[in-house]
Amino acid sequence: MNTSRYKIQYRGSLFWLIFWLIVFFPIAFVLLLTDTAFDVGATTYTVSYNGSRFWLGFWVLFFFPVAFLLLVLNGMSLTISNPRE
Repeated sequence: MNTSRYKIQYRGSLFWLIFWLIVFFPIAFVLLLTDTAFDVGATTYTVSYNGSRFWLGFWVLFFFPVAFLLLVLNGMSLTISNPRE
């Protein structure tokens, strides 16, 4: 049987992540997009947001579509690293 393991790491503040998971889930979801790493096999995928997390969370709370505009305008980075290469 072939099994795969996936590891997810959030590199931001766990306090704010847990707080927003309890209070308002969409902000927690967007925070996860700002600084997260996924390990799939031997490859690590790192997603990071290049803008202000405060303003991103603010716009998610008051007008969700603006948050997506901020994600696009400020940019997100996806870094793929494979230690075998």
